[in-house]
Amino acid sequence: MKPLTTMAVAAVVLALGYGAADAQNGRQIKDDRRDVRQDRRELNRDNREVRQDRRELAGDRQELKEDVKAGRTGQVKQDRAELRGDRRELREDVRDRRDDRRDLRQDRRDLKDRDIKRDKQDVRQDRRELGRDSREVRQDRRELVGDRRELNRDIQAGRTNEIRQDRRELAGDRRELREDMSDRRDLRQDRRELTRDERSR
Repeated sequence: MKPLTTMAVAAVVLALGYGAADAQNGRQIKDDRRDVRQDRRELNRDNREVRQDRRELAGDRQELKEDVKAGRTGQVKQDRAELRGDRRELREDVRDRRDDRRDLRQDRRDLKDRDIKRDKQDVRQDRRELGRDSREVRQDRRELVGDRRELNRDIQAGRTNEIRQDRRELAGDRRELREDMSDRRDLRQDRRELTRDERSR
């Protein structure tokens, strides 16, 4: 093969290699963006489910209080069973939300090296999520204070069954508060990492 022909063949092979690499990189960016959008949709669904679970839990607590006051023992048992189910659903949904947040963080990390603009949007999204998580933490603290007050009233009145129930509710409230505070810490950490990455560019 003549040297000129060899050089031409080598140049074509090199150009094809670069084109394939660019196409591969473009596909990766597209896949990462699709993953992030999917993660956000799942996270939004999880957030809606967690909020719905909390509303149902609050409603069931109210029903239980009314049934206890009215002395409807059969209904009280049923209310307590529903509360246990609601708490179980809430724990599962909070766990799903945490997993989806972890996936979202990982997909954002995959994407951040390829798309600076997307990082800025992520920071704004994290700020919104952080604000919502802070509101949830404040709500959890209010519920904790209310349950403590209720426990003290039941202790003073000597209502032993209600005291056990109040203590279980307090334990659940504390768990929710810890989970929300953990989520808030994770989001703050993500925001610090994204800000640091933007500055280093």
